[in-house]
Amino acid sequence: MDTDDLYSGANLDSQLDHYSEATYPADHTTLHAAHNEQMDTTGDTSQEEEEEDQEEEDDQDDVGILTRAWMNERNAPEILAYEGAALENSLELVDYQRQKMASAPAFVANILKMDVDRVRFLVRSYLRARLAKIERHARHYVQETRYRERMSQAELEYARGFVELDVGHVRRSFLDQLPPHLRGLDEVGGEGLDMVTKPDLDTAVFCRVCRTVGEFHEDPIVMKRNNIFITRYGIIRDLLEDGKVELI
Repeated sequence: MDTDDLYSGANLDSQLDHYSEATYPADHTTLHAAHNEQMDTTGDTSQEEEEEDQEEEDDQDDVGILTRAWMNERNAPEILAYEGAALENSLELVDYQRQKMASAPAFVANILKMDVDRVRFLVRSYLRARLAKIERHARHYVQETRYRERMSQAELEYARGFVELDVGHVRRSFLDQLPPHLRGLDEVGGEGLDMVTKPDLDTAVFCRVCRTVGEFHEDPIVMKRNNIFITRYGIIRDLLEDGKVELI
């Protein structure tokens, strides 16, 4: 067959019709719709997996871990677990950035300084939030094993010293002038009134779900990833310790 005849209009149309019929069956529209739906589902799943991977990477970053601990500490009514490793690593990062600043150009040094100031603010605010809680409920934290394990050695020594100073001041001021049976500082009244102040676990807090929990609590509440709830702290207390939610 001549080349001109092979690519003539009639032959070309018949060949295209043949391939079209072989490639697309009668219900090709349905197949396209199913394919597009599958692609959309796959795309959503891939995007969710990418977001989860990104959050896991952020969790592995020391500054990211410290930032989350700082937010939780500022919003929780009780003292939380001490993030000592992330704190120490962040301080080492500050020292390293300072060394780089000494030999870096002015423009780069300014950028490094902003990064150093950001981390220093984070560390100071985190420690101040913890010290404020220790001073507010020092006697309770020293008495409870659960809270003693959450504090660093320096914080525990500070709490014990604070309790000693507070008790000594109260006794010298007026307590020693009272009858012996009225000098107690850890008594519980008839109506359940405790002289030792404790954190209010019924405080309302905002929390964001970091990992899908599903049905939770007696109601139940369906907690999906990235959902935001306002609830009593005591309800999501265990979820916060497990890293499934964060306070905002």
